[in-house]
Amino acid sequence: MAGAIAVALGSPGAPGGASAPAHAASAVAAGATSQARFIREAQRALGELGYRPGPIDGVIGPRTQGALARYQRSEKIPVTGSLDAETMVRLDIHERVSRPAHRRESELSRILETDPNRAAVAAH
Repeated sequence: MAGAIAVALGSPGAPGGASAPAHAASAVAAGATSQARFIREAQRALGELGYRPGPIDGVIGPRTQGALARYQRSEKIPVTGSLDAETMVRLDIHERVSRPAHRRESELSRILETDPNRAAVAAH
């Protein structure tokens, strides 16, 4: 399947402890999708992509749910309207959260130089 990300995880039920491939979304910690910092990054990513999630506040309100659903529909993944594991993988949330702040600021500066209208969206 083109574009799929896979990781190998040990399968405790497999004979001899063989590894079985699993989708990268399964590697996302279950509680991570509800943490405010991940929700804020998802809101930023959705805003940068033009989905208008509302305020970057770390809360999944109606506008963020709508933005998530529109994004999921466009990516042809199950439409849940929530920040589920698959959506986190597609939006690259873990990379965004672990990225140093100065790198995010330099990206914003680059956006400002090339497209002032888009920068206003990215800053919020």
